[in-house]
Amino acid sequence: MDPGRLRPPDGSPRAVVEAAVGDLEVLSRPDADLDGVRDAAERAATAARALDLTELALRADLVAADVGRRRGDLADAGSTAQAVLRWATEHRSRFLQARTHHLLAAVFQELGDLSVALEHAVHSVDLLDDDVPVAVRIDHRKRLADCLGLQGDAGAQDRYAEVLVLAEQLGDVARLSQILNNSAYTASLAGRHTTALAAVLRLQAMESDHGVETDLATRDTIGRVYLGLGRLEEAEQALRPGAGSTLRSPSAEAGADADFLLTLAEVQRARGRLGDARAALEECVRRCERHGLTAVRIRARREQAALHADAGDFEAAYAEHVRYADEALALQSEQREARARTLQAMYEATEARQQSRRYRELSLRDALTGLYNRRHLDEQLPALLAAAAGRRPVSVGLVDLDHFKRINDTCSHEVGDEVLRQVARVLEAVAATVGDEAFAARMGGEEFLLVMPGTEIGRATAVLEQLRHGIAHTQWGHLVGALPVTVSIGAAGSPDPLPLDTPELLGRADARLYEAKRTGRDRVVGPRDALTPRATG
Repeated sequence: MDPGRLRPPDGSPRAVVEAAVGDLEVLSRPDADLDGVRDAAERAATAARALDLTELALRADLVAADVGRRRGDLADAGSTAQAVLRWATEHRSRFLQARTHHLLAAVFQELGDLSVALEHAVHSVDLLDDDVPVAVRIDHRKRLADCLGLQGDAGAQDRYAEVLVLAEQLGDVARLSQILNNSAYTASLAGRHTTALAAVLRLQAMESDHGVETDLATRDTIGRVYLGLGRLEEAEQALRPGAGSTLRSPSAEAGADADFLLTLAEVQRARGRLGDARAALEECVRRCERHGLTAVRIRARREQAALHADAGDFEAAYAEHVRYADEALALQSEQREARARTLQAMYEATEARQQSRRYRELSLRDALTGLYNRRHLDEQLPALLAAAAGRRPVSVGLVDLDHFKRINDTCSHEVGDEVLRQVARVLEAVAATVGDEAFAARMGGEEFLLVMPGTEIGRATAVLEQLRHGIAHTQWGHLVGALPVTVSIGAAGSPDPLPLDTPELLGRADARLYEAKRTGRDRVVGPRDALTPRATG
């Protein structure tokens, strides 16, 4: 089917829309024009809604959402799938439930949460009836096999074998290639090299029999399998057809190019051809830096370290390995926050449709520390200050970690993240001592705010001094060694003596925080009549 247009009207309007949606669901995505698929899906959804065919419209929505997922929009794909799943569950549509679980399995797989992905994949298979198109059954079972394989489960290969039989019966060469490639890749990851080799040999024979041109991603898989087996000549032979064109000009898939070049460099280094390996690796690094491929760039650093070591330059190898370790830890931290932000956005969009208190709470929490975020603060503080205008006081403490960059640079971003989490726990504990309405929020980076409704500035300053002392005297050595962990705090309250609005209150707290930093750090600065001079801790 041409994904850019619906089928000609050769039947009833319902039959036309149903056929169009069905064709889109069985289209093999790697062979598809994704923009054309999304356009066709959106038109099909519009046509289905005009005919009041809600289930068909939602099926088309899932196709469009899956294209978005492939383009990297995981949050929107996840929220669409959750909204459709709710409708499908309420209306007992087994097929639509299966399709939503299938999409959610892919979303969570890409987020790195394989246990949740596997749960969705199991549901996506269990809910399918026997009368669904064979191509749909193949796709659902292949995703289940992928989720198992990525977790190192030996049962994945049995699942791949089942779907291979179905794909062979259907005569679907594109799906056969995908299944064999994924089977080889996951088996190789799990160290099952003999199993991976069997899949590779079958893949090569199938593509030869059908005259299929092997793409870079498949060549990369084949090369890695032979590399894992120590069959270096065959690994390079498998990679060679793509090497020349890839080094001369990039393909449309920057990530595939970079991965391929990294594998090629590893094989050439293992064969002792250090000059060729260096050329391939340098081109890989150029592509990574041009396209922002951080994860591949970090793996390339490890290969650069190995290349320096093989060349006898151990000082350069050590320096490169240190950079690899630092960047790998920083990437892990960034990925955790990115996953949390995606989940937050995903659940927040769903909450807008289904008014879920649980998802609402997730959208108001900081991903790293679990404290409330700036959005919650912007919603709550104006109302609290409005109450302060009626003479009910509100005090705040703007808390900033001292020399936090030094912790990140000296110890690692992962250690810095753990320091932020532990400081957040101290803030929560202090808030609990103030009263039920008090709360802590993360403003961003290493800056926090403690909000204390019903608390006069004098008492608030004393509480903040206890907070400062508690953080300074916590045992941090197991995390940061000899580095100190301290905070500077600016305190402000309303009324002072007149009521303040949010910008005025936070502005005063920020100015006093600056004063605390300027006068030596590790101190609390509040209104002059609330301060007691003390030595620096």
